[in-house]
Amino acid sequence: MNPFRGILFMGLLCLAAPYSFGQIAFWQLYLGGTAFDKGKKLLYQADGTLIIGGETQSTNGLGTDNHSSDYDIVVFKYATQGKRFWKTMLGSRGTERLGDMIEVGSDGLLLVGSSNSSGDDVPSNAGGSDIWVVRLSGKGEILWTRSFGGRGDDLGLAALRTQDGGFLIGGESGSINHSANPEVRHHGGLDSWVAKLDAAGNLEWELLMGGSRNEQVCSLHQLPNGNYIVVHNANSEDADLEGLVTRGGKDIWITQLTERGKLVSQALYGGNLNDDIYASALESDGTLWLGGTTFSDNGDIDRQQGQGDCWVMKLSPMGEVTWSHTYGGPRPDGINDMLLTQDGGAVFCGITRSRTGEGDIEANKGYYDGWLVKIDSMGQRKWSRTIGYEGKDELNSLVQVPNGGFVALGSAIQDRNGIVLPGHSGMSDLWMVNFDNLDRNQVRAYVTPPLLFGKVLDGETDVALQADIILTDNQTLDSLTSASTSPQGEFIMTLPSYGLVSINILSEGYLFYGRDIRMDTVSSSKTSTEQVYRLEPIRMGASLTLDRLYFETGKWDLLPASNAELERLIAFLELNTGVWIQINGHTDNTGNPADKLELSLNRAESVRAYLIQRGIDRRRLRVKGYGMSRPRASNSTSEGRRANRRVEFEVIKE
Repeated sequence: MNPFRGILFMGLLCLAAPYSFGQIAFWQLYLGGTAFDKGKKLLYQADGTLIIGGETQSTNGLGTDNHSSDYDIVVFKYATQGKRFWKTMLGSRGTERLGDMIEVGSDGLLLVGSSNSSGDDVPSNAGGSDIWVVRLSGKGEILWTRSFGGRGDDLGLAALRTQDGGFLIGGESGSINHSANPEVRHHGGLDSWVAKLDAAGNLEWELLMGGSRNEQVCSLHQLPNGNYIVVHNANSEDADLEGLVTRGGKDIWITQLTERGKLVSQALYGGNLNDDIYASALESDGTLWLGGTTFSDNGDIDRQQGQGDCWVMKLSPMGEVTWSHTYGGPRPDGINDMLLTQDGGAVFCGITRSRTGEGDIEANKGYYDGWLVKIDSMGQRKWSRTIGYEGKDELNSLVQVPNGGFVALGSAIQDRNGIVLPGHSGMSDLWMVNFDNLDRNQVRAYVTPPLLFGKVLDGETDVALQADIILTDNQTLDSLTSASTSPQGEFIMTLPSYGLVSINILSEGYLFYGRDIRMDTVSSSKTSTEQVYRLEPIRMGASLTLDRLYFETGKWDLLPASNAELERLIAFLELNTGVWIQINGHTDNTGNPADKLELSLNRAESVRAYLIQRGIDRRRLRVKGYGMSRPRASNSTSEGRRANRRVEFEVIKE
């Protein structure tokens, strides 16, 4: 019986034509500096942006603010229009490497990797390389970091958000003294390391798993019953693997653990030579997909086409091999990432050295090319795409975007004697490619939704301001997104594709800026809007017209369309608690002057009543009606009369 049974920077942007150099991609771009930069992990965000995680050895370009001349981890939020929302450099004086990066709901990111130094962003180092875990906010701010390890080399390779809100971390450990807990015993060589952290990064439990040779954790999953599936690469035959039937070389070791880290079941898969898993995916029913590289030609491997093939194996919820297939040619090929598709199949990305026409390879433009392959639910290849040039190009991470295409992240090394790639910055750049999808019609190039970016300045001195920018749905008054300005006063945010939205720009000590944007009037061909916003300082007598207040003709009851403007005013008053205002009503010159005076006062009173109802202290609010006595435009035109019908507020105490 199978014992597995029962488990359920802004860099340079290069947009390539769809068939540039014979490649099939909507666009590709390079991001980097003058040294080595590598793309490791790509995440798609609900707002249409991309989170890019990688490593940079550069000290300029993408690597600006590197802590040393060695590798730092770099993470940034990116829009395909060539705009970066934020960038975070993570590191210290030594070498930091990225193993995995996951989303933490809407609350940011968790990164796991390694560091051989301490200081700056790294809390400590026990010797060699330590496992390093970093929690970031949604704006890239460091919330906490943790280091785990001993005197040897320890690497963090995989992360999982657990059902209880904590994290499961996996990696490899070469440290004999990895833990002060005597029950955590090192077996020899490299052991698989698995640890459970709570939401604040505190260690709840840890395990060293393996034998006298080398084991490492590749990926982690959680079953509906709370148990964990740990996918390892292993080549030991003793200790924790004793009694399992090894196939030869390195095998795939699958273990199931309880929520407290107790072993429930385990199994080995592979062939007569080395087999490595680098990607996996778990279906809701417990079906497990595994993708990597194999050198074997027997056992669970159906065939070997060359010097290492891409390999995908599908296991049933009971751990039985449903099918196992290899893909590639006579030269080295391998899988780095894989995702499941809605039709029951999968798409994987990686690298191929095989040449044009060899095996499953349709084209190869150089030394190594990036490779994207679509397979069906039975593992049969449906289509594939290769892309690259004369140097070494590889794809390491993959996402599917809403229009049905795929975006892959990797790294590209430009050949010194080859084509000068437009936008390429250095020895190796982060490389991102937007592929089509032959399974779907009308797939278009992926573009991040419309952007609003700009700068907020003091209206008198043009000095950059610290300000908050809030985008609100006018119908529900819910906040859609927000941003804060950089030290240079700059900000960037995504806009929804339709609807009426409200923008409010607030800076303490300044009058606010607000307006409504009807997104269906924004041209579909215009993907970004840039503007400079100048805010006026708060001082006695300063005034601001509330342009987005609406009343029926001759009446003073506020219409619902006024709510967004009123909420902007409330936010201003809540930020500047020492400000008192007078709400002034004005009219045009048509009709009886006495009636107009009463109308202007009542409209101002309606605004005051709304503010009081929403919690503003009534002592801070006065009202006055001016009727037709203070026009700001000529009443001889309809436009002028419309401008004169207004409500404004005036600062009477600051």
